[in-house]
Amino acid sequence: MSKIKPEKKQIFYFSLIIFSILFQAGSGICGKYAAITIKEASPFITIANIYYLLSLVFLVLQAVIWQQALIHYPLSYAYPFISLVNFVILFFSAILFHEQITRYNVLGLIIISLGILILSRSLGEET
Repeated sequence: MSKIKPEKKQIFYFSLIIFSILFQAGSGICGKYAAITIKEASPFITIANIYYLLSLVFLVLQAVIWQQALIHYPLSYAYPFISLVNFVILFFSAILFHEQITRYNVLGLIIISLGILILSRSLGEET
């Protein structure tokens, strides 16, 4: 029998979803860095780019952690949280790449948030 309390297990299991989101966002951010640091487009130069390689590492980590999260949560519960990647990407695109955040970006994120909220509440009522 495990010595870990059920509440701590739930926190750990949910953290798998959070880390999956962060690794997926990290992959996208590294992909952007790879794109802006590659001077000449060729398959070898792309594959040898450290940011591209790091992007792949993050994708592998995301896939492994995501599978672990799905052991503990139904896909219909876990998948909507992947939409939070959009928040992380938008935030870091402004901070790291000085990209402009438009009102349409914000409106889109609000719509996504409302969808996640509605879905999570409806799943809570079913159980």
